[in-house]
Amino acid sequence: MTLPARPGPAAFVIPFWSDGASHRLRFLREALDSVRAQSDPDLVAIVVDDGSQSEADLARLLDWAAVDERLLVRRCTDNRGPGRCRNVGVEAAAELGAPFVCFLDADDLAHPDRVRTVRAVLDGDPDADIVYSGFQVVDEGGEPVPHEQLVGGIRTLAEEIAQRPLAGYDCWITLAVERDNLTIPSALSARTAMAAAVPFPAAHRFHEDTHTWLRYSASGAKVVHRPDIPSRYRVPQPGKGSESRDRAGGTDAFNRLRARIVGEGLAEAVALAVRRGVVTPREGLTIRTRFLLSVASMLRQEGSTGIARDLVDQARRLSPRDYRDYHHCYRLE
Repeated sequence: MTLPARPGPAAFVIPFWSDGASHRLRFLREALDSVRAQSDPDLVAIVVDDGSQSEADLARLLDWAAVDERLLVRRCTDNRGPGRCRNVGVEAAAELGAPFVCFLDADDLAHPDRVRTVRAVLDGDPDADIVYSGFQVVDEGGEPVPHEQLVGGIRTLAEEIAQRPLAGYDCWITLAVERDNLTIPSALSARTAMAAAVPFPAAHRFHEDTHTWLRYSASGAKVVHRPDIPSRYRVPQPGKGSESRDRAGGTDAFNRLRARIVGEGLAEAVALAVRRGVVTPREGLTIRTRFLLSVASMLRQEGSTGIARDLVDQARRLSPRDYRDYHHCYRLE
């Protein structure tokens, strides 16, 4: 009797970029240590270098890979952001025959049972495509940050995942009209085939995660929430959020990009769902209008009142009828 071929190892996909700052390699080393500490050792770590400025750090990374058969490095000659890196990593995972990928940012830490739990979920439910968890925020030294010290958006996301986790089919609709995000990339795992079919938007450096989660769900993916494998999300203290806000040009610039980029992802998600017959074009218009109002409400609470007013005006122009029917559902004053 011929036994079925064993699938390839699980694949951690880790975008990496270094400007030579001393913490870059230290954080990556700790992220890789969290991968090596997995209770299910059948895995590989794929680190995708995003055109690092530091040749010395890249050389160190290649040295690590030379003595670790479970560490692979893929190099990009230019810098385009984490979305493109994750796409490159997913392609490498598919070549290895990896049944699923675990996304992990280079400064975050995976729960030791993440691979074991995700494998059990996906093996036990052939319809499941996405497995995600919540997260614990830690500082630059890996110490937990008290919940009350978290920036508003991160605190709200952590609370929503804990209190009202989204799961099942087509949760993209609730995500669009009520929520800010599904979870951070470092807490989400996906079947490799689905991740390859629905790539990250390579042109965007920020908010590419929510853009992708919306399209995952709208493409028909079944989402499973597992609260028992929280990732550790590193946010240096004192801080106002992740480094992304500073790189985007500050909180207001970051929030303006949120509305535009996630809005683009939502438009694509609506188109996917219309083709599947899940929503009508008219219902899609309602969802897009409510998304603008939802983001406006969130940004107003964060203090980006000018952007919030712009989004309310966009919602009013996009669909006066839906604005009239739903604006009272959001905190816009």
